[in-house]
Amino acid sequence: MQVSKWVKVWLYIGLIMLLGQIVIGGITRLTESGLSITKWEVVSGTLPPMNELAWEQEFDLYKQTPQYEKINEGMSLKEFKFIYFWEYFHRLWARTMGFVFLIPFLFFVSRKMLPKPLIRRLGLVVFLAALAASFGWIMVASGLIERPWVNAYKLTVHLAIGISVFIALYWAILHVEIPKMRIIDKKTKSTARVLITLLIIQILLGGLMSGMKAGLFYPTWPDMNGEIIPQVLFNTSHWNVESIINYDTNPFMSALVQVLHRTMAYVSYAYGLFFGIKLLRRNLGAYSSVPTTIFLLLLHTQVALGIITLLMSKGSIPVLYGVLHQGFGILLLASSVYFLFMFRKRA
Repeated sequence: MQVSKWVKVWLYIGLIMLLGQIVIGGITRLTESGLSITKWEVVSGTLPPMNELAWEQEFDLYKQTPQYEKINEGMSLKEFKFIYFWEYFHRLWARTMGFVFLIPFLFFVSRKMLPKPLIRRLGLVVFLAALAASFGWIMVASGLIERPWVNAYKLTVHLAIGISVFIALYWAILHVEIPKMRIIDKKTKSTARVLITLLIIQILLGGLMSGMKAGLFYPTWPDMNGEIIPQVLFNTSHWNVESIINYDTNPFMSALVQVLHRTMAYVSYAYGLFFGIKLLRRNLGAYSSVPTTIFLLLLHTQVALGIITLLMSKGSIPVLYGVLHQGFGILLLASSVYFLFMFRKRA
């Protein structure tokens, strides 16, 4: 579909901001900052505390949370301001995205600059974004009652919705940038679907890894503290619903999730390598060869970042490498979605 260059610029700004929001969310999680703001104030929460009294009041609210009582008791106000910053920045970025999207959207619609198919696709983006914001508070609230951190399963759902927003907008941009070019190949399209499915599962397992801090339990590679499969997984007494729900009471779930994450990484890497080499050999032109090369570079970089992050997770998860690992995972998924778009029939 044909749209003006200003519409394209607006869409790309939105995509970059969405990626930024996911990355900032990763930093917020890894610095354990997500529970520092204990209230959900859509309007009044736009401004941070403006004086020392206001800071003390926010700090007093945080002191009532399980995270402060069980982990951060004795934290100074200066340390509190650090974790508050990241949660505040995360929320502020989300609010800013809303304005950046909504105001130009209304303008473009009033000027009839957006084709109806694009409006429908952007409507899905808006719905998913609202869902992500709503579930974000549900996730935060899960760590304000009993546990000193957010629920790992709710964190993973929040991540999944956030990535869905990114992919939905990326899909809309592909329709704008490549309106006519298609390579109809059912076999390659099916292969791309399998690849995307594997990557989605891997990203969700990565969310559980982060939420459960599973990397801290087995920060070695290729073994797991000297074992191929941790012995705790062979203890049948742990295979029950209680262990799954209360994953923080023993290392069972951390071991299980990390084994699954590692296994899926090997499978995804092998399948991705097979997929990429197969496409390069077919020599389908610039629309395929350049993206395939980028995909293979992302694939190898993602594997390297995963191993580095794991090996450096001794005592705490390295924020820089953890965030890079998450960010490159999303880019890898997006590059795979490109192939699904290119090898499908024309809409």
